[in-house]
Amino acid sequence: MLMIQIMTKQELVNEISETAQLNKTYKLGRGSSIPSDLFIDLQNKFRVPISSGMENRAATFCDFFNVEWNEKCDSSQSPSGGGGTVTKLGLEQLLKAVQQAISQGN
Repeated sequence: MLMIQIMTKQELVNEISETAQLNKTYKLGRGSSIPSDLFIDLQNKFRVPISSGMENRAATFCDFFNVEWNEKCDSSQSPSGGGGTVTKLGLEQLLKAVQQAISQGN
């Protein structure tokens, strides 16, 4: 496992998928946007309450496994509104939540 701080967004997405054993590849889209399937697949696999919107799905997942989610984890509070994109910090938190879920036997 790479150190979280030096991982790119794509490497974080790959690590999340591998750690969660989703057996699927999620390629970042234009502008490093994360496929919504990643968040939906995580919700389904770990039976996390369903929410809509990429940043809400990621925040709900983190909250469910007691991993901090704050305004720096997505771009919804940026001056441009950011479209709710999950940031690199948000992916780092999501990876921690997946690790927490696995450690709890989920």
